[in-house]
Parts: sequence; structure tokens; C-alpha cells
Amino acid sequence: MARAVPAAELANHEGALARDGFAIIKNLLQDDEIGAVRTELDRLHAACGFGGNEFTGLRTKRVFNLFAKTRVLDPLLINPAVLRLVRSALGPEAQLSIASTMEIHGEETAQALHQDDAYHPSAPHPPLVINTIWALTDFTHQNGATRLVPRSHLRQDPVDLREPTIPAEMPRGSVLVWNGAVWHGGGANRTDAPRFGLSLNYCCGWIRQQENQYLSLDPTLVSSLPEDVQKLLGYDICQFVGWVDGRHPMRAILPEVRARIHAGQGR
Repeated sequence: MARAVPAAELANHEGALARDGFAIIKNLLQDDEIGAVRTELDRLHAACGFGGNEFTGLRTKRVFNLFAKTRVLDPLLINPAVLRLVRSALGPEAQLSIASTMEIHGEETAQALHQDDAYHPSAPHPPLVINTIWALTDFTHQNGATRLVPRSHLRQDPVDLREPTIPAEMPRGSVLVWNGAVWHGGGANRTDAPRFGLSLNYCCGWIRQQENQYLSLDPTLVSSLPEDVQKLLGYDICQFVGWVDGRHPMRAILPEVRARIHAGQGR
């Protein structure tokens, strides 16, 4: 089981996330959990090539649509410590925006600094996106640890690519949680071993998800998942957003209900 994080530690992380724009929960996963996740993700990476441009990484492998491909990540998606930080910023109706891997190999160059909520027309603004990256290897300055500009989520000026950064160094099994408005980018890997991260990014419940979970996952699969996972994948309502013909989406996903909807029949 993942480490139970004490309330005082979580409170400190919440404060750091609001103040500095990021927090690191160290040693959240145990060795056997890390091994199980890596075995499954290594399988998915076996046929995966490198990226096609400098931003995605000419020496970086990425796999997307993870929740349609494996169930090993379900416990990480609903980890209580991570969800407390996410919901402290985004509210109780936060949902998964995108899930992907980032395996940075040797000789990869640093990714350009950017924001993951740059589509919002003004800054600073309330949190819209909270990113997480689970370290499945040690993250160091030398092997490409994520680079951050602390407190940049509070700034009004555009991203300055020359701004000094700090590396989010952490032992494997740890999780970096940061506000999507923070200026950040992947680091350069100057070692011979890959740096392997799992990115589970969340957004407010009323924002369109970066990865279209409704087309990515088969409805039959979704209906078999635990309720907490269903909701975080986006099969929930956020006040007046997300209804299907007046029904909760997890009610409307049932084949017989959808058939009645399409036939124009009553509830």
C-alpha cells in the first residue's frame, strides 16, 4: 500500500502548493508498487518510439490514453494524499485531464519553459490545472528532473525562456504536484540511464479535459470501474455541467438507458 501521509505533512504541502506553486510528497510508493507499475508501463513502452520534435523530445518516449490500456494506475489516480492536494486547489469536482508517461533518455535536451493552462486569457488567476508526476526512477538534476520557476503562477508577465529554474529532485516513489500556471519544463538528461515519470494531470470539473476520455475509453470498460475512478475520468457532473438528457453520465452510460435516449423514450 502507498504510504499514509500524516495530516500535518499534507497541510504543509497544501501551503507550499498555494505559496510556491508546487510541492513534493516524498516516498509515497513502496518498492513493490513501483515495480508493478514499471513492469506494466515498460510493456507499453516496448513498441514506443521517440518524439518527433524538440518540445515532445527527440530522445523522449511517451505513451498516452493510459486508462484505456491498463488498470495498474487506478490506485495512483485516487491516491488520498494526492487528491487532497489536487482538490484543495481545484475543488471537489476535479477530474483527470490527461495521463501519459515521459521516459527521458540520455542526450535529451531541456524542454522549453511553458505553462499548462496558457489558454486562459489573464494571469494570475485561480488554479485551473494541477499537474502531478510520479517518479518511477530517481529524479536528479543530471538525469532530467522537471525544472520549475517557483511562484511563477502568481506572475502576470509572459513566460521568459531564460528565467532561472530549480530541478524537482526526488527519490523514486515520490510525487511532484504543481500548479499548471507555474513555468516549467522537462530537464536535460546527461546520464546513460532513462528518467521515467508518470504524469497524471487534473483540471477543474467544468473545463474540457486535455485528453478526450469519453472517446478514449469504451463505455463498457468505464461501467466496470470503481466509482471514484469513473468520476475522476470525467463521468460526473459539476453543478449544471455534464448531464446526459437530464441523467447522471454514469446512469446514461448503461446500454439500455442510452438506447431509450436515442429512441426518444422517457426515463
